[in-house]
Amino acid sequence: MNQVNDILKAIGRAGRNEDGSYTRACYSPEYFEAVDITEAMMREYGMETSRDAAGNLHGVLRGTEPGLKSIIIGSHLDTVPSGGLFDGAYGVAGGLEVARRFKEKGEKPRHTIELYAFNAEESSPLGGTFGSRAVTGLVSPEQPGLAEALKNYGHTVQEIMDCRRDFSGAKCYLELHIEQGDYLFNEGLKIGVVSGIVSVIRYKVTAIGHSNHAGTTMMKNRHDAMVAMARLIAEADRRCRAIDDKLVLTVGTIKCWPGSENVIPGKVECTFEMRHMDKSKTDELIKEIREIAEGIDTVKFEIVNMINKGSVSCDASLMEVIGEAAKAAGENPVVMPSGAGHDANPMAHRVPIGMIFVPSRDGMSHCPEEWTEPEDAAAGAETLYRAVLALDAGD
Repeated sequence: MNQVNDILKAIGRAGRNEDGSYTRACYSPEYFEAVDITEAMMREYGMETSRDAAGNLHGVLRGTEPGLKSIIIGSHLDTVPSGGLFDGAYGVAGGLEVARRFKEKGEKPRHTIELYAFNAEESSPLGGTFGSRAVTGLVSPEQPGLAEALKNYGHTVQEIMDCRRDFSGAKCYLELHIEQGDYLFNEGLKIGVVSGIVSVIRYKVTAIGHSNHAGTTMMKNRHDAMVAMARLIAEADRRCRAIDDKLVLTVGTIKCWPGSENVIPGKVECTFEMRHMDKSKTDELIKEIREIAEGIDTVKFEIVNMINKGSVSCDASLMEVIGEAAKAAGENPVVMPSGAGHDANPMAHRVPIGMIFVPSRDGMSHCPEEWTEPEDAAAGAETLYRAVLALDAGD
């Protein structure tokens, strides 16, 4: 019997808040409690385990034919503040269910099966998908603020550089995840075969004006950084909508200096994040944002790229395997892109990737209301298991 929901509930003992939401920040005690729970299950199901300085947990179920390349499964255990049960941890639970099924049947895979429980996939001072980027060697030692952030977590840049592994012996990477959108839920479908993951492009945008007394400085003489930033945000939003209906722009953080009720803001800093499968669309948007900024003459704007994760495509052959696995499990799969970022993105730079989506009720995610019905979660895990069996039968 498929036990993925029970496994997920076990992981969910870590970081549960009184309101039913979950908070497992990167490198936090709650995160490592989830790691401890997951590692215990890995070992119970016959996996060898190890951890690295990036906070990742790695499990290995040895195959019977060492010459064959390994099948890697993965997702993350950290959450956004007051997030849900499923985002990330469900994919780890799916990988555990695969290992559990082999043990239950008293069988060994031909290929070695690896399972990663990644740290810091969510946004943090380290940047998103930090754990998987560390493993794939995609963390730049020059990343702004990296050394200082790592010091706060008790680690060094060199320790993170040393987390990089060799992928020459890896066959592929599979990730099971909730959709985090409403397409599958609205269409009444249980399985999505992911075709690709959109880019995540993030800029730090700073408006530099001049602070002055709020009561004595006339409006015509002001260099108000907040007003200028508001103009930029509103116009950027309008331009984004005009470029393409699948292009998205989010201004999710804002800081203001000096931050006093009776002082005109002299400096305002925001993050501008844009996502699309087509790089030309995000390039067009940032070009227009820079042009808008140049036309606002009351302040000076600084626009600095912080994150540039290009879109990636899922492997066509893996998509076919996943689709057939879903059909064998009695489901009617649909091919669809992912509008959210995942650990599969950095992994795609090293190995072929495949992703499986299951529905999110009402498209809700990154919130306490996040929910996937148990039968849908079980269908996703069953599809993952059958896909692994099909891949294990090949070279």
